Amino acid sequence: MRITAVICEYNPFHSGHLLQFETIRRQLGEETAIVALMSGSVVQRGEPAVFPKYPRAEAAVRCGADLVLELPAPWSCAGAEGFAFGALSLLKRLGLADTLCFGSECGSLERLSAAADNIGSEAYLAALRKADPAESHQRYADLVYRRLFGEGFPVSPNDILAVEYLAALKRLGGGPSPFTYRREPGYTASGTRAALLAGEPTGDRIPKAAAQVFDGLSPTDGALWSAAALHLIRSTPREALERFAGMNGGVAGCLKNRADEASTLSGLIGLCTGRKYAAARLRRACLAALLGIPAEAWRAQPLFTSLLAAGPVGRELLAGLRKHTGLPVLTRHADSRALSAEALEQYECSRRADRLLALARGEAPCLLLNQTPYIAKTRGES
Repeated sequence: MRITAVICEYNPFHSGHLLQFETIRRQLGEETAIVALMSGSVVQRGEPAVFPKYPRAEAAVRCGADLVLELPAPWSCAGAEGFAFGALSLLKRLGLADTLCFGSECGSLERLSAAADNIGSEAYLAALRKADPAESHQRYADLVYRRLFGEGFPVSPNDILAVEYLAALKRLGGGPSPFTYRREPGYTASGTRAALLAGEPTGDRIPKAAAQVFDGLSPTDGALWSAAALHLIRSTPREALERFAGMNGGVAGCLKNRADEASTLSGLIGLCTGRKYAAARLRRACLAALLGIPAEAWRAQPLFTSLLAAGPVGRELLAGLRKHTGLPVLTRHADSRALSAEALEQYECSRRADRLLALARGEAPCLLLNQTPYIAKTRGES
């Protein structure tokens, strides 16, 4: 049986994700098992997820995934490089999937692999070490890339992430074999979130089986966690902020200097966004400070994962996984007692992310912390 991994956020699960499942099984066979490695309570945009992780994972299994494991914080809220490296490190240690499927705007594995080779070349890395302090890292990196390779680095979001997946595989010395497909314009997570937050009907944006899971759940409101982050920026000395992930390169100073000019976190980020700092980078830095994520955390490898949801095929995969890998797969909080000291430190970061999501949703943390994985009796149970 083929086993394909998908690195995802499902923030929330929408009809484009269902199309990916259909593409995988059309190309690799109907019996192909799909293992989703999904972001937990915080996501790469640098904010809490729109819904808690367990219902998002349940929606994926009801729509055809076989097993959903967690990509925990801090990697779930890292930039593209840290997100990809954390996810591929985890997949390689699990040794479960033989292929990795991801969508891309260009749809060409050859072009994406060439870009991954380019950003790993010594000439490119050496040039990056001479960064222009007046430019953002992303802008300077693109200038260097154009100068060395005669073309721009991919700019479409899924192409950028795809290149980082391939670069991570090279850096790790292997892993699941990648294949990509061209993503056509259509359903997006951002458009689906916007409809949810506006209280508008989602129509066919969300598959029926997923909509049934989300029915009755309110989308996460950013006001509460944003207020906490803004207070933290205002009240923490710049030197202390600089110890957190993403706060390097003058970010801490910029946020600190403008913090009293803004009444909301989004307002502060707007004041600091410009040629040097992108809004997503600033959001991730603020979130990292709020979660206490140290600067080196995004460069480490995950030492555990958690089960979020499974179907019958997924349960079989999980049983085999626990026999043949030393990587802990947690099902409940009590399992964390067996973690090493370093893994436990990572796990506590994930728990802080869960508590932050609860704060953002105006809920008691115990409602999320005590949830258990969704287990389906049949494949694609609706």
